[in-house]
Amino acid sequence: MKEPRLFLLLYGIAAFMDVIIPMLFPSFAHIRYVAKPALMLLLMAYVFTSNDVERKPTILLALFFAWLGDVFLMIPGSSPLFFQLGLGGFLIMQWIYIDMFRKQISKVLSPVNGMTLIVSIYVIGLLSILLPSMNLALAIPVIIYAISLGTMLWFASQRKSSVSRWNYQCILSGATLFVVSDSLLAINKFYYSFPGNSFWVMSTYILAQLLLTQGLVKLRS
Repeated sequence: MKEPRLFLLLYGIAAFMDVIIPMLFPSFAHIRYVAKPALMLLLMAYVFTSNDVERKPTILLALFFAWLGDVFLMIPGSSPLFFQLGLGGFLIMQWIYIDMFRKQISKVLSPVNGMTLIVSIYVIGLLSILLPSMNLALAIPVIIYAISLGTMLWFASQRKSSVSRWNYQCILSGATLFVVSDSLLAINKFYYSFPGNSFWVMSTYILAQLLLTQGLVKLRS
C-alpha cells in the first residue's frame, strides 16, 4: 500500500472511532478525545506525502485551521470563548478554500446566477432561525460565518468549466456536506437539539473534509 493511502485508511479508522464507537458503546465515548483531533492530522499527513499537489502548503494550512476548530469545539464547559475560537478556526479554513476555488476558475463569472439565489436563500434562512436566540456579541461572528460558508459553496459550484467532471463533483459534494454539517451543528446549539445530532454532524463533516482534500490533492484528475 502506498504511504498516502495508508493515511486515508487511518483516517477511516479514526472516523469509526469518533462516530461509531461512542454510539455503540457509550462508556467508551471518551475515545473521541483521541479520535477527533487525529482526523485532520491524518488528512494533513495524506496531503504532505502525496506527490504533484498544487499549492500543498495552502491545503495544509486550511487543514491546520480545521484542526484548531475541532480542538476548540471539543473543550467542555459552557464558556462561549471556545466556541468562538472554534468558529474562528473554521472561518479561516473557509477563506482559504474560497481563495483556492476562486483561483481555479478560468473564466469571468457573473455574480448573479441560479446558485447565487440558492446560497442567498440558505444564508437568510439559517440566520432567521439562529439569530433570535443570540446576543449581539455572538450574532455578529455567526453572520460573518454563515456568509463565508455560503460563499465557499458558491465558489465551489462555479468551477465546472475549469476542472474535470470528477473533480468538480468531488469538491462540490464536499462543500455541500460541510454546509450541511455546520448547519446541523448550529441548529442543535442555538435552536433545537435533536437525537443523533453528533452522529450526523460528524459523519457529514468527516466525509466533507475527505472529499475536499481529495479534490484539491487530485486537482487535475
